[in-house]
Amino acid sequence: MKQFKLYSGMAAVCTMLTFASCGNDIELTEAQAPVKGEYKVTFTASQESSATRTAVDGSNVVWQSGDAITVFDGGGNNRTFELATGAGETTGQFVGTLQTLTPKKYCAVYPLAPDAQLAGGDVVVSDAPIADAPASDYTITGLVLPVEQVATRDGFDPQAAIMTARNDDADKIVNENEDLSLGAFKHVCAFVKVTTTEEYDRITFTANGGDSIAGGFDAQVGADGISKAIPTSPSCTVSLVPAAGSTKIAAGTYFIAILPGVLEEGFTMSCTSIDSDNKEVTTMVRSYSDRTQAFSRHNAVNMGTVEEGVTAATWTRNTQKYVDLGLTSGTKWATCNVGATTPTDYGDYFAWGETSTKDEFEWTNYKWCNGTENVMTKYNANSSYGDVDGRTVLELADDAAHRNWGGIWRMPTYQEFEELKSECYWEWTEGYGSTSVKGYIVYQVQPNADDDKGKKKTPQDTDVTPVGSYSINVDNHIFLPAAGYYQYNRNNAVDQALDYWGASLGVRNNTNQSRYAYNLFCSSYWDFCGDRFVGESVRPVLK
Repeated sequence: MKQFKLYSGMAAVCTMLTFASCGNDIELTEAQAPVKGEYKVTFTASQESSATRTAVDGSNVVWQSGDAITVFDGGGNNRTFELATGAGETTGQFVGTLQTLTPKKYCAVYPLAPDAQLAGGDVVVSDAPIADAPASDYTITGLVLPVEQVATRDGFDPQAAIMTARNDDADKIVNENEDLSLGAFKHVCAFVKVTTTEEYDRITFTANGGDSIAGGFDAQVGADGISKAIPTSPSCTVSLVPAAGSTKIAAGTYFIAILPGVLEEGFTMSCTSIDSDNKEVTTMVRSYSDRTQAFSRHNAVNMGTVEEGVTAATWTRNTQKYVDLGLTSGTKWATCNVGATTPTDYGDYFAWGETSTKDEFEWTNYKWCNGTENVMTKYNANSSYGDVDGRTVLELADDAAHRNWGGIWRMPTYQEFEELKSECYWEWTEGYGSTSVKGYIVYQVQPNADDDKGKKKTPQDTDVTPVGSYSINVDNHIFLPAAGYYQYNRNNAVDQALDYWGASLGVRNNTNQSRYAYNLFCSSYWDFCGDRFVGESVRPVLK
């Protein structure tokens, strides 16, 4: 794979790969000899022109053994071309075979994309496959910008360095064993730069408005070789993760590749460190929620150095504890609600899919409807409630746990609530510890007490007797205070029920009625599907 190194003294920029013209043809080994109908050729390419460079030059990008590119010939065939010479250098030569020598136009992509296709089955397309695209554009489908990218110090994950090139030399006669040009390879992506002074487990970038910044996309390649990304299976988050064999991301400078665009609702970056000994997660968060930010192809936006409170747009430190209840999925539950500072604090209340609390909760001020319960504007799986978008689980941009705590925190899914119910022992208390706060204590079931799984000792069923003997001073547990819920401007069922939003749309009467979302409602019965506008508690989880 490529080795991407952006050397000190640079501004926040990402430079292009450079290729040099090859001298002689590269002979294939016997194992690589062309089969009937395939013809060996050598492709070369040049560096992107200085007119499109970012502010400062001087970085160095080198090829390494094993690098490969995908070339589409004039018949739309996906062909693999491997680096033959130039490993460790800024120039390289790629050798492979074409299925036909008749076409004289080519399109290519790096890194190797064996599942990608050229729309229309031919480089020369008369009708653009994407609406409003010029007929001269080529479209490569089936590309993926990873939502998890390997942290590469002083650079970026080679698998995220997606680039395209094209050659329109229609007058050139193509012969076997000939050197062909692809023109300049040009970046598809924009980049986010961040510098850390300590190690982290994960670094995450989130588009606050749910904008598409990674995942599946098609590349619409213009006549100048520059591509426009068209999202197909998008994600609003991208994360850096440790390289194979490492458990942490070391201190240093890193780049995250994202799809270019304008984030009108801003973005959030978070750096997460997990202390498994103390069951503690510390997240450094920097968020821009009230500004529009453009991210341009081939450029990087510098987030600066991760330090607490050093500028007007500061990084803030958020430390939260979690409990490992020994659940099958490995899900860990936070000890507090969002907005709370202790396990007994009620914390804030949120409508489903909203990330800020408010004083009144009703359909008229709910974010994801048109003012009534009859039309949902996002997260709709039922045509009775407006246009169906197929979204049934909250995106992280609309997840109150993730947006308020950052990092790897998120709201629990329906399945995770079900697991908490079925694998733990629940016990109502009239006062947790030395307080008078009512609610449920959720215990990890003791060894040799499997019969306690799913048992629930409620105010109405006080004679329920567990096999084990449980104590908050000894046994792993979380406390869920009976904070009730907000409807309009009233707080209902305080000291009687706890009401927690999950991340999934709800189902009633075996029908997905999109006005409802799943919540964990505990009083004398287990769960419920509530109207999305209602204000409820949020208890974060992580894996």
